[in-house]
Amino acid sequence: MEAISPCTPVVPHAIAGHPAILLDVDLGVRRVRLHAVRDLEALVDRGALLRGEIEPPYWAHLWSGASVLAAYLARCVPLAGRRVLEIGCGLALPGVTAATLGADVTLVDAAPDALAFAAASAAANGVRCVVAAADFTRLDPGWRFDVVLAAEIAYDRERWGELAAVCERHLAPGGATYLADGYRTDTRGFWAALGARGLAVHAMDLRPAEEGRRVSVRIAEIRRPIVRPRGTPRPAP
Repeated sequence: MEAISPCTPVVPHAIAGHPAILLDVDLGVRRVRLHAVRDLEALVDRGALLRGEIEPPYWAHLWSGASVLAAYLARCVPLAGRRVLEIGCGLALPGVTAATLGADVTLVDAAPDALAFAAASAAANGVRCVVAAADFTRLDPGWRFDVVLAAEIAYDRERWGELAAVCERHLAPGGATYLADGYRTDTRGFWAALGARGLAVHAMDLRPAEEGRRVSVRIAEIRRPIVRPRGTPRPAP
């Protein structure tokens, strides 16, 4: 995966009161339409941000990790007919991509405006996603999915334990979490939190080109280890 392909703007409009634009995102093996905020600078109240009164509108940015994860899903993960949850979805490029691949997708974000954009993107691709405005660490513990998706949400070290728990809690037996980490902070403690829960992590680091420079993105597959009853013979090599 050599590059994060450019997004071609299509039509300006408005969603949830924000000026928006419909992008045509090239994932290499398929194209996905994505609604995004047209002018991110106008969305930020810099005075309130500097005073610590609000958080940056992280949901409105198309993060490189989301683009790389979406491309990885399109190339490498069979999703047709599978139940998929994207947590902290923001613009939801991975989740919407999963829906175009035939998955039954639920999108979760604490920002209702993010979900308005995500739902519009699903519709632009001729698919439908269930949306839920919620803190992803407070979801119904009975929710189970074949696949959990998370792109660039491991930035708050105080919540690494909770995030690790979510990566496991909502997986159906045999399920996997696919997580993208853009290395925007030192996340070694998060990987340790996954290990502390006994989760198996298989990861690869990619260095795609974005806006003329190389960025680092880790794609991790997170699973519960298979526990065989005592006396069960191991498969032949």
